[in-house]
Amino acid sequence: MKINLIIGAGQLGSRHLQGLLKIAAPQVVYVTDPSASALEVARQRAQEIDHPHQVHYIQDWETLPAEFDLVIVATGAAVRSKVTRQLLSNYNVKYLVLEKILFQDLASYAEIGSLINEKGTRVWVNHPRRMYKHYQKIKELIAETEENIVFHTTGSNWGLACSALHFIDLCVFLAGSKVNTIDMDWIDPTIHPSKRANCIELTGSVKGTLDNGTGFLVTSLDGDLGDITVTVFTNSNRWIIQEGRSPKVIRLSEAGSFKEEISYHDTDYQSDLTTKMAEDIFQSGNCILPTFQEASDSHIPFIKVALEKYNTLSGTDSLICPIT
Repeated sequence: MKINLIIGAGQLGSRHLQGLLKIAAPQVVYVTDPSASALEVARQRAQEIDHPHQVHYIQDWETLPAEFDLVIVATGAAVRSKVTRQLLSNYNVKYLVLEKILFQDLASYAEIGSLINEKGTRVWVNHPRRMYKHYQKIKELIAETEENIVFHTTGSNWGLACSALHFIDLCVFLAGSKVNTIDMDWIDPTIHPSKRANCIELTGSVKGTLDNGTGFLVTSLDGDLGDITVTVFTNSNRWIIQEGRSPKVIRLSEAGSFKEEISYHDTDYQSDLTTKMAEDIFQSGNCILPTFQEASDSHIPFIKVALEKYNTLSGTDSLICPIT
């Protein structure tokens, strides 16, 4: 029987819970959150899944067991460093999955990284587009040609500050390289309020390069919320991936005389992705998500430039970048 824990029972944490409850192998799942209303959301969503597992909802950590097979930290970024430190310092954790953005300050990356190495816990970061089958297929085709890519994400008002790292990680995954440079020279000179309390949003573009020469551009236009389009170009292939209301992949290939090839796919929901992720971890001790170190290689330069941009636009000298 697996003993698992979800820390943070809000919108995302409750979807992770649904995903764990779909696993056939018997489990005891603990869900902890200081908010009674968040725990109630998780309880209601768990009731949507027909399952045989034991689930315990608690507001503090006093009744938690000493050891866990899998822990998912689905809190906001503002407390993730504190929560992860408390977890690893007091409990034995075999596998750990952290939500992004990992941490809002640069110092936490080294501190938590050292603690992870000390404890020997296997840790991944939830950048779920690596699990999407259509992106996995594109990665395979890119690897066959060994061509560099040009990567662009565009949409409007979709949450550049909080979500750009999802697409930077996708570029890293497709190209098989890691971040070399990131800049925010093309960010709009306005700080926008976030739908999440005490956080900010940005519009404009984040651009950069990977070690292998791949270039990326991630854009959120100022305006009404609009669906996201991802384009991936190589010498011999062009992919246009439409996310949102009409998800599909349009491929133009040299082999096909650059005629449109359109494939459609269903939306990947977090609850289903969590099921696959956890089953992979339990069966093989690994999963396709980036490791803590792999994710940190993108998060650290992103937080550095985001913090510089935030301080410039806000006229402050903060060590905390208020994004989550």
